[in-house]
Amino acid sequence: MKFDLHYDASSLEKARSGAIWGSIWVDMHGRPFPEAHWNDLPVAFLAELSSAVAQAGNSDGHARRVRFFDGPFWIDLTGQKGDEIKLSVNSGRDIPDVVISAAELTRILTRVGRALSEACQARGWGDHADVQRLRVIDDRRGS
Repeated sequence: MKFDLHYDASSLEKARSGAIWGSIWVDMHGRPFPEAHWNDLPVAFLAELSSAVAQAGNSDGHARRVRFFDGPFWIDLTGQKGDEIKLSVNSGRDIPDVVISAAELTRILTRVGRALSEACQARGWGDHADVQRLRVIDDRRGS
């Protein structure tokens, strides 16, 4: 698979500030970015990425940048003809771009989003704003 999104539900923690921290990273051509088990705000990052995919997938040439919340790392998404999205990262490690259908990318994000939502719900964090945002995005997709 050219692109995948990974998380580690066992790493989820809620900080005193209320932020949900845990491991989330992407895999492009078998290479982890920013790195395997990257510690960040996984629910907030996934909500931002899902929103960007919805926008980029609806228009040829539309570009969005989604930043990880920790560190100077981001993913650029650009809508392509034929309902495809080009993904590129600022790795400094020469990770090739990925072109993937918007539908396939949405399936990947939906799978991870549902799993993260369930993990947060099981911890009693279902009312957290970022978890609610993921649910709204999932509901818009038609569950």
